[in-house]
Amino acid sequence: MQPRANPTSPGEPSPLDDETHARVLDYQNSGLIQGITEKGLYLVKLRASADGRTHSPGTRFSFREPTEDSEQAALLGPTRHRDLSSMAHNELHEVVKSILTDNPDVCLSFYNRAGSLTLKMHAFQLLPGIGKSKAISMVEIRGRTGWETIPALDESCQIDAADLLANRLCQELEDPHMTPNLLDLLIRA
Repeated sequence: MQPRANPTSPGEPSPLDDETHARVLDYQNSGLIQGITEKGLYLVKLRASADGRTHSPGTRFSFREPTEDSEQAALLGPTRHRDLSSMAHNELHEVVKSILTDNPDVCLSFYNRAGSLTLKMHAFQLLPGIGKSKAISMVEIRGRTGWETIPALDESCQIDAADLLANRLCQELEDPHMTPNLLDLLIRA
C-alpha cells in the first residue's frame, strides 16, 4: 500500500503514523529532504533546519522524538518515485541496502522464511540474478535452521543478500504494481 498523496481524513490512519525515522536520499540547501522511511520504506519529504550544513545520503533523521543517533526534521508527507530528484534516484539503492544491513531481521526474515510461490517458482527467484537452480541450491543450504547472520548467508550462498533484496525493493518502489510485492508482504505487513 503506497501512502496517499492527499492527507487522510480525520480518524483514518496513515501508513506514516508508525514511522519515526527516515534516511536522506537528497538534501537541498533550503532544508528540503527527499528521503525514505526506515520501517516501511515509504518515500517521503522532510524539512530540516536550513543551517548551512549539508547532509549526505543515508544520514538518519528523526521526525518524532530527537535521538542521539539522528538529526531532527519535520515530516512533510509522502512523495512519489517519479518525483524524486536524479540524486535521490541514484542514491536509493545504496540507502535501502544500508537500511537492510542496519536492520538485519527484515533481510534474514525473507531469506529464512521464503518458500515456493508456485510449483515452478520459488520466492528467491524474485531477486534479480537468482534463477531456478540457484534458488534450489539456496533452499538446500538453508535447511531447517536458516541463517543467523547476513554474513553467514552471504558466505554460504555466495551472494550479497542485502544487495539482492534492495534491488528488488527498489524495483517495487518504482513500480508498485509488481506482483508479488515484497514491500507489502515482507516490509509493510
